[in-house]
Amino acid sequence: MSADHISSKTVRQKVWIAVRFVLFGFVGLWVMLAFTVAFALRVFDYEHHIVSPFLSLPLALVGALMILYGVGEWGRWAYLWVFLSIPISLCLLLLVPGTGNSKELPVVVAAVAAIVSYGAVRAYYARLIQKETYEHDRAP
Repeated sequence: MSADHISSKTVRQKVWIAVRFVLFGFVGLWVMLAFTVAFALRVFDYEHHIVSPFLSLPLALVGALMILYGVGEWGRWAYLWVFLSIPISLCLLLLVPGTGNSKELPVVVAAVAAIVSYGAVRAYYARLIQKETYEHDRAP
């Protein structure tokens, strides 16, 4: 294999990663948040009902799965908690009286929820890898 062939393959891989991130990551984020908002509007009985709640939650999950694929973590299902912690925390924030007036509070709450869940998921996978390594080392 020549260096040019390896270089072009690497460039194609990097382009595909970028395209996958934009197409699935960003679009998945938009889908997840849009249908979560549609569900919250329906639950809190606002006048504008965009989508049925039976359709909006599965579509929000599809958006989270798109993000999982877009960021290259397909198969690591615990990372869904990181993505789903954002809309869950925002829906829970709507239940607290007096929080609807703040513009900064939803951003802070969603960021804290994502950071905490990311840390928990990373710790989960670190323990899982450590356990697999330990069991592999003890095997005869």
